Parts: sequence; C-alpha cells; structure tokens
Amino acid sequence: MFEQIFKYHYSKKFAYVLDAICIAIGLEFILFLNGSVLIIRSLSDKLLFIALALSCITLFRGYTMLLRFTTFIDIGKIASGLLLALAIYATYIKADTRGHYNYLLLLFYFCLSLLSVYRLIIRLLYARVTKEDKLINTLLFGAGPNGLRTKRALDDSNAVNVIGFIDDDPAKIGRSIEGLSVVSLGQKLEKLIENKKVQQIIITSSDVTQKEKNELFQFFKAKGVRIFTAPPLDDLASSKGIVGNLTPVKIEDLLKRDQINIDQEKNKIQYNNKTILVTGAAGSIGSEIVRQLIQFEPKEIILFDQAETPLFDLKNELVKRNSAVVFHYYLQSIADKAALEQCFAAFAIDVVFHAAAYKHVFMTEAIPKAAIINNILGTKNVVDVAVKNNVNHLVMVSTDKAVNPSNVMGASKRIAEMYVAGIAEKATTKIITTRFGNVLGSNGSVVPIFKEQIAKGGPVTVTDPEITRYFMTITEACQLVLEAGATGDGGEIYVFDMGEPVKIADLAISMIRLSGLIEGQDIDLIYTGLRPGEKLYEELLTDKESLKPSHNELIFIAEKEHFSVEQQQKIQGLIAAASQGVEPRELVKQMKAIVPEFISMNSSYTSLDKAN
Repeated sequence: MFEQIFKYHYSKKFAYVLDAICIAIGLEFILFLNGSVLIIRSLSDKLLFIALALSCITLFRGYTMLLRFTTFIDIGKIASGLLLALAIYATYIKADTRGHYNYLLLLFYFCLSLLSVYRLIIRLLYARVTKEDKLINTLLFGAGPNGLRTKRALDDSNAVNVIGFIDDDPAKIGRSIEGLSVVSLGQKLEKLIENKKVQQIIITSSDVTQKEKNELFQFFKAKGVRIFTAPPLDDLASSKGIVGNLTPVKIEDLLKRDQINIDQEKNKIQYNNKTILVTGAAGSIGSEIVRQLIQFEPKEIILFDQAETPLFDLKNELVKRNSAVVFHYYLQSIADKAALEQCFAAFAIDVVFHAAAYKHVFMTEAIPKAAIINNILGTKNVVDVAVKNNVNHLVMVSTDKAVNPSNVMGASKRIAEMYVAGIAEKATTKIITTRFGNVLGSNGSVVPIFKEQIAKGGPVTVTDPEITRYFMTITEACQLVLEAGATGDGGEIYVFDMGEPVKIADLAISMIRLSGLIEGQDIDLIYTGLRPGEKLYEELLTDKESLKPSHNELIFIAEKEHFSVEQQQKIQGLIAAASQGVEPRELVKQMKAIVPEFISMNSSYTSLDKAN
C-alpha cells in the first residue's frame, strides 16, 4: 500500500482530501480555544472556509506539485492561498475586532502548520519506502560542502540511496551530517559495507590525491564496490562548467514534428533472408541503413565504400553486435565499374541501396570533376550493373539540393536522378529515388559543427540570418529509404513531408539555449555570408513535378518524368569530358545544358548564366 501511495504518481484528489481534513481540524481547534469569538458561526461557515481555502490554494498553483517532493516554494504557495482565503473570509464575517483578527491569524498559522507537517511526513515516508526498494546503496567520500550538496542532489534519486559519508579528517569522523554517519577507512567501514550491502562509492571531494584514490581503490576492489567521481557542483553551475560538460542535444525536440510510421511487416517481407548491397555504407546514411536492415534479418549485407577508416570503424561496431547477418566489406569506389561487376558476380544480390555520393557543396564547387565522376558516373555504374544482373530493387538516395540546383553538387545529383529515371522506364529492376532535406547529425551537418563551436565557447557561425533548410533525423531518413525499397513500383521519386523549413539561425540559438547559455551574452553568434553555391532556401520539387499521396501520409510521390535520348547522350558526353580532364568551367557549362534550371549562386560560375 505504501508503495502505491508514496512511490508512484497519484490523483490531486488525494491532496485535496487531506488538506480539507487538516483545515477542518484547524477550525475545530480554534473553536475549542475560544468559541465566544464568532468567526465560525455554523456548519455552513466551516464548509465555506474549507472550500474557499482549497480554491485559493489552487489559484496559487498549490496542487501542481507532487506531495512527496514538497519544497519551501510549495509551502509559500499554500501560505499565499491561505492568506487570500482568510482575507476574503474576514470580509464575509465583517471582522472588526482585535479578537477576530487574532483568531484569524491563529487559524492561518495552525492550518499552515498542519498542511506543511503532513507533507513533510509524506516526504519522509516516501524516502523510507524507496530505501527499502532495490536502490543502489552508496557512500560518499568527502564530508565537506561538495559532499553535502551531492547528497542533497541524490536524495530524491530513484536509483541511489546515500547511507553515509567517508572522510579522513579526524574532526569529522564520528559526527553525522543530516542523520548520516561519517566514518573513516577501517573495520567500522567494513562492517557498514557488509551490513548495508554497499554497492558503490562516489568521490565528491576535488582535493583527493592520487595516493588517496589508490588507497580507496585497493580498499574497495576486493569488496566488489564500484568507485565513481562526481564533478564539483560549483563548476557545473558556472558557464565554464556547463560548456565543458555539454549533454547531447535532442535534435528530435528541435524538429517538433511527427515521426514517420513505417510498415515493419512489409519491410521484413522485402528484406528478410535477402542479399543486400549498400554503397556508401560507411557514411552517415549508409551506415544507418545497415543498422536498420539488421532488424529485418537479411541473409547477408555487402558494405561497399572507398573510405577506409570509417569502413573499418563500422566493421568493428558490427562485430560487437553478434548478429546472425553475414557482412562483407568492399573497400572500393563506385567509379570503378570493374570492382562493381566483380562484387555482383560474387553475390546474388537482391536489393541495392545506393547512398554513396559526394555531398559537400563547397568541396564539389571547387572541383566539379569529382562530383561528376562520383555522383553521376558512380550512379550510372551502380544502376547499369544492377540492371544487368537482374537485381529486384534499387533505391537511390538523393537530396533536395537537386531541385532547381544552385551548385555543382546539387546539379550532379539532379543529373544522376535523370539518368536513373531514364533507365527505370525500360528496366525490369524496380528503381526508386528518395529525396529529402538535410540530415541532422550526419557528417558535416550543422548540428555537430554548432555543438563543437558551443563546446569551445564560440563563436557560433551562421552564413546568413535568413537562410532556411528542411531537416530530418538520420533515423527518419533511413526509414524513408527502407520504406521506398519495400513499396516502390519503380521510376518514382519519393518525397518526404519535411514539415516547415527551419531557420539555421533559430536552430543555432536553440542549441545555445539548450546548453544553458545565452547568445550574444555568453557566446557570440556571427553571420559569415553565403558560401559559393549556397542559396537561402531549398525546394523539394522542380517546376515540372507534382505530388501524389502514397500509402503513408508523410510520404509523397513525385510524378514520373520522361527524359529524351538526347539528354542521356549529353550525360554520357559530360562523363567523358570529366574523365578526359576538361577544365571546370566547361564541365559546369555542360551541366547547365543538361539541367537548364541550374543557376549558380555566389559562385565563380555565375558568369556562365549571365552569358546565356
């Protein structure tokens, strides 16, 4: 019964009933002291005062707290409510004598005492009940101010039960702090550990020497007691401490929109016991696709990537999972068609997820050849070899930067989309493209950059105060990719409902505030100007596209486009020019001829648009 009452949440009715009883007792006590002072004239007066007191306490939000966590702030709310109730009641009885006011004041103090005392009793009972539960019995090393503050911080913990202090100061040993004994290392401590089944010790003092730490370790290691170190609470309360101890920002909280719902059963049918190839498998998107595929128990997953260290790190992560899925690692580039053909010859691949791409606007703007070879030729190689080997499904990961592109990277992805769409018209392989906005937390995205800048104390840099982007989490992005692979018929471009675009400046300010700081005061926010190829806002559809709904309310399908043989020939010509080392301006000029809506912004290639 006590567990149900004190350990778990309960209705406000519990507090109302107890408060009504306490106030009634207070009224009876006043009448017992001196009934001649007629402040309570009838039963209806009693009921009126009780109702008035409860209403006024409610008005001051005195019932918003849990009784077991009552503080002096809550007592203040109760006192304010009682004072207002007494003032109203004094007007009602037309109090005009010293006797009236004395007994009204006495009623206030007595009722407040009863309401406070029973809350204190509940708090103590709750502490006793939870201590009987399976909490971690803990000793604090250091009986100084930091130890006391640590103890108070842990008092309401649902995991830790502080049972005493350890100290080496003779002036403190044998004393008690808030009812807990202070002991030294020795036989008495050993008995305490044995009797109380102590499981851990937390070092709260910052003055502990390395020698003392070694002594503590040697003393406790044979007893199976774990040792932890608590940071100084004063440091955590300062700006320096907060910055140095940043907790990860929950990007989902910043998005403030619904999560995507996925047809898990259909996905399992599609991927279970299948051989799946993931290109760009060591990247942010590719690696998360691999992680999510594991739950559907494919037969084997081939991880294809040219980045050696990230692929090695992912291999080590997957080994620790002890999954029944067989993993194969190919350290190769998608620009190497022979390597792809060798991979497809070695495995009977059922599904391909093509996530490999160069994605950084600034880098590809400087070297268009790299974007053409990797993003366009690489995609062509993957699609051609997959179709040749009769793969069932191929899902390409694209970007909103491919829509009305303003930079080389976006244009390269748009051209890749066009090639894929042309092949999809006549291929038996079901080829689907997924298009979405910026992925939060991915390599090179603004969130890790902002977090690093905040951790260093700033400044936080944003290119323009008006720049906006669509955002989604890595998990959501990969769920969309898997859903497309499981439900697409071929030739579609799946577009995710990204919600409202987010101002990058607002995102930066939110992250600064979540870190406990204030922009412009604790940390500077600086605008650096748009970078080459960067535009203020992104789009999800071209002017020629329109959306139709899918089976999922958050996923839409862009109507299929037809691309002529001439456009396909231009793409082949662009790839050939890049392979032959044609100079950058000529390559970009050819890209603009293939994608007429490609208008460069803040770039050295802007003159090519003016020339047209």
